[in-house]
Amino acid sequence: MQKRVADTLAARRDLLKLGGYGLLGSFASQTFAPVQLRAAGRTNPRGTARFCILIELAGALSHIDSFDFKENEGTQKDFDVRPIKNDLYLSHRLFPQLSSHMDKLSIVRSMKSHEVVHFRGQYYTQAGRPLNPAQASEIPSVGSVIALELESQRRATDTFPTYLGCNLDTSGCGALSTGFLPPRHSVLDLNLKSGAGAAPSSAEAMAVLAERYRLLNELDAVMAPSRSGRDRNFGGFRDFQKSAYQILGDPRWPEAFQMPKEEIERYGANEVGLGCLLARNVVKADAGTRYIHIVHPDWDHHRDIYNHAKKSNHYIRCNEFDRALAQLLTDLGGAPSPRTPGKTLLDDTLVVVATEFGRTPGALNGIAGRHHYNLAYLSMYAGGGTKPGRIIGKTDAAGEHVVDTGWRYKKASIKTENVYATIYSALGIDWQKEITNTPSKRAYKYVDNLGATEMVIPDEIADLFV
Repeated sequence: MQKRVADTLAARRDLLKLGGYGLLGSFASQTFAPVQLRAAGRTNPRGTARFCILIELAGALSHIDSFDFKENEGTQKDFDVRPIKNDLYLSHRLFPQLSSHMDKLSIVRSMKSHEVVHFRGQYYTQAGRPLNPAQASEIPSVGSVIALELESQRRATDTFPTYLGCNLDTSGCGALSTGFLPPRHSVLDLNLKSGAGAAPSSAEAMAVLAERYRLLNELDAVMAPSRSGRDRNFGGFRDFQKSAYQILGDPRWPEAFQMPKEEIERYGANEVGLGCLLARNVVKADAGTRYIHIVHPDWDHHRDIYNHAKKSNHYIRCNEFDRALAQLLTDLGGAPSPRTPGKTLLDDTLVVVATEFGRTPGALNGIAGRHHYNLAYLSMYAGGGTKPGRIIGKTDAAGEHVVDTGWRYKKASIKTENVYATIYSALGIDWQKEITNTPSKRAYKYVDNLGATEMVIPDEIADLFV
């Protein structure tokens, strides 16, 4: 019996199936005409980073128990809170490793969210703008916009997707599509805990795949005249097939998934640990991926947030995140930059920690947890041209309200839009660009100043860099 590709590439098949989720959800009625761009303002993108790794703590970290510590009735006796420097105090029980790495990180404590529910908040964190049901089908994820912008920089040897996701399928909103952008800018989303993508390609498998791909191209050439003008999305699907074939034929791809047992133990055998380990490998490979969005799920602890007897609590999630981020910073900071002598891969990579909002300050609620809270929370940054050790913004003694925004816009809290303006800037992208030929005829602004609940200052967080 003739051997099929599926017989030799089962794990890879599952991987590419996951990668297709963003593709299949792309805006169905769009013809994918050339994108029309215009600069809407005067910006000076910094271009200080080649890569960006964003770690999303999905479900919301308790800001007042972590990097904006406020002692209150809910503070646990075993936190072992220790001074780090100035007004930075950290629980050694929750963050034993990051406690010695805070000199590499900067913290923004003056965040405020438009959203206070998870689906909308996690959409906001991935799309860079609040959910608008009237436009949702055409809105791309920020990662797809980055893939569009950096497409011209791709080299002939770049086979990895520009935009890579880890565990986006665990987010409440899933992996967002490319919207009105061509499907070739889609995310390749991997769930490493399921084992997708872990198996290397054998020579036998690649020979079978090459023959099937040759036959597919011959069939495509024969069928092309009869398909002309009838199937708007077929070209996008063929782009995806080509990208998949290039990935499977590149020996750097299976190498990126080589994760020795000792390294998994060092990073952690969980979503954020495996995601950060893969991100490190992909950045080292420098094979085309420039933006990586890692979701660390299950931070939503309305009840029993610090109950050691529960399978999910903030002790577990904080310890997972602590280990993964500390190892990522260590490894990137210890690897030389292949492009800039005297620099490291951390200098080349902007690492961002984001979440959709915070959790209620003060005493724990009646079920020993903390509910959602959007009036004050935090984000963190390392590498990529940012200055380490900064603390931007200040909250009141309870962590309920921002009393000092920490940047030049004194009356405006920092929002998710500003996080992405900062990422765009570090990657050398003009964050005030607009795409004018959208299906709805409404201009798509990379950073929109029309927030869901109040106006947004469409600017980067410049204080992180100076």
